[in-house]
Formats: sequence, C-alpha cells, structure tokens
Amino acid sequence: MELIKKKEAAELLAISESTLEKLIASKKLPSYKVTPKAVRIDRADVEAYLAARKTSVEPVLPPRRSKTPAVRPCTYVPGMKVV
Repeated sequence: MELIKKKEAAELLAISESTLEKLIASKKLPSYKVTPKAVRIDRADVEAYLAARKTSVEPVLPPRRSKTPAVRPCTYVPGMKVV
C-alpha cells in the first residue's frame, strides 16, 4: 500500500484538487485520514479508478469537411489569358 497526497492523486487523475475532494466525499475514491488534517489516497485505488473510467471504444467523429472549395480541373488553350 503506497499512500500519496491529494495533490499527487489529482495530478495522476488530471483533475483539480477540489474535484478530487468531491470524489472522496461521494465515496467514489477511498481515502485514509492519517492525522486530523492529513488525508492520503492509496495509489492502487487511483489506478483502479482510472482503469474503470477508461473506455475501450473510441468515439466516432464525423468526417472533416475541407474549408477550401473544390477546384475544377482546367486545360490550357493557346491564346487563353491566364489570370
């Protein structure tokens, strides 16, 4: 069991400390009170939370539209003025 500080856990989860405190308060992430003011989180619990939150299916995005209009092919005719 490796206990880490709230700041480290928030960095691992890529969230703010206030969001981490909400996760702890809602019992979605277990924590341990070491002293009356110090709270620690088990690194294994953080990794398990991350693994549970990952999705195996990638989101389907619509195809990107080109910002430039389609260009029509043209052929050069002798005597034609090129603009």
